[in-house]
Amino acid sequence: MIPGIISLTMFKYNMYICDENRTKFEAMKKIYPFLMFFAVVAAAGLLIQGTHSTSGSPGGYTGSPGDGGANCTQCHAGTAIPQFYWITLPALIGGYTPGTQYTVAVYGEHVGALKFGFEATAEDAAGNKTGTFQPDMMGWTQLTNNGKSATHTSLGTTPLADTATAWVFYWTAPDPPVGDITFYAAINGANGNGTNGGDQIYLTSVTVQPVGIPETVKVSPFNLYPNPSEGIIWIELTEHKDSMVRIFDIQGKLLQTLPVTGDQTRLDLSHLQKGLYIINVDGFSQRFLIR
Repeated sequence: MIPGIISLTMFKYNMYICDENRTKFEAMKKIYPFLMFFAVVAAAGLLIQGTHSTSGSPGGYTGSPGDGGANCTQCHAGTAIPQFYWITLPALIGGYTPGTQYTVAVYGEHVGALKFGFEATAEDAAGNKTGTFQPDMMGWTQLTNNGKSATHTSLGTTPLADTATAWVFYWTAPDPPVGDITFYAAINGANGNGTNGGDQIYLTSVTVQPVGIPETVKVSPFNLYPNPSEGIIWIELTEHKDSMVRIFDIQGKLLQTLPVTGDQTRLDLSHLQKGLYIINVDGFSQRFLIR
């Protein structure tokens, strides 16, 4: 049995025992049919012939801090939409072990999409690329950005079922460990009309921690809600009672600096245009959407 099939089987088992996170479980159940489809095709040694000639992302468009917030909207018109749990790490639920290889799956879904594409990367807390990437064994993924990211091939653009798809690649954790690592991905649900118009870009991310090294784990000093919002958000400080909040656009431009005092502070950001923004408190950042 190949490593990908073993990891995917363990993923399904692990998700069933994580009852304390029911919301995440329900969201990720949709991915099972697509991941199992990958496993069957890989075991049979088959390749699905695609008709799209795209060569994948040129690299550096995952929406990550290390990519300067750049995502596929730089080439495809529209506003990126954040999605949760579209990166799945079957064996990484409990954290990563240095030097160990893991199977990573990226899921995409968009009504009306005839083609799909993606780019995914992994970065430490400072935005440095980390770990070693390897494409799948079916020819649906390849490396880009000098081997620091994974992306689709022409074979990997065709939806696997209706208007949804998934990709698999392998990632080896850095040794020695580098603390928390966040995986970022940008997914393109394309209408297949041969132009860059009418496509929808989605952004997703997930953070994993090193196993057995609790001193490297840092807790975010604030909570942000609701997210998405209409422009009114609340900042809840979990450490210091006084701090400064910095608001950036997705390109990293500083838009506003505001003081926060006490446990909870109400921020009125309704003057900002609809879209994706980054909020930073004491060096920790979160993305939020104004709709």
